[in-house]
Amino acid sequence: MAISDRMKRMPNVVGFNLENDGFKGELYNCYEEKAETFNDVNDFFNVVNAFLDAVEFPEQKIKYRAFKKTLPELKLIDIDPAEKLFEVEHLLELCKEKAYLMMITGRDNATWQGTIYSKAKDIESSFNSEVELLRIINNK
Repeated sequence: MAISDRMKRMPNVVGFNLENDGFKGELYNCYEEKAETFNDVNDFFNVVNAFLDAVEFPEQKIKYRAFKKTLPELKLIDIDPAEKLFEVEHLLELCKEKAYLMMITGRDNATWQGTIYSKAKDIESSFNSEVELLRIINNK
């Protein structure tokens, strides 16, 4: 099974690979040459959210609210969505063996909905929350 045509067309697809020890790895997108690194699950979610905010797709449906007066530290990424450097298929070449392609189709109710493709298993799965996403990734 190959990557779906929908995933090939979307501007917000990211590729990432995980190291064997924990939830560490590198995240690639079609707009930057170098990878963003993440060291844990929270860092992964923050890096992806920053990328989605930069390409402005999909738009968040709710604003962040908390009892604290501080907002989470999101790394700002300077991306021009009109200047795509390479196509989605190239993301799989950049990633190593334990690689995934992920397309977020919605950010409703403060969670992600989308599709993830596993390079090792050669299957595409849908998810409706970050918890489902983590279950798919950790289901080796």
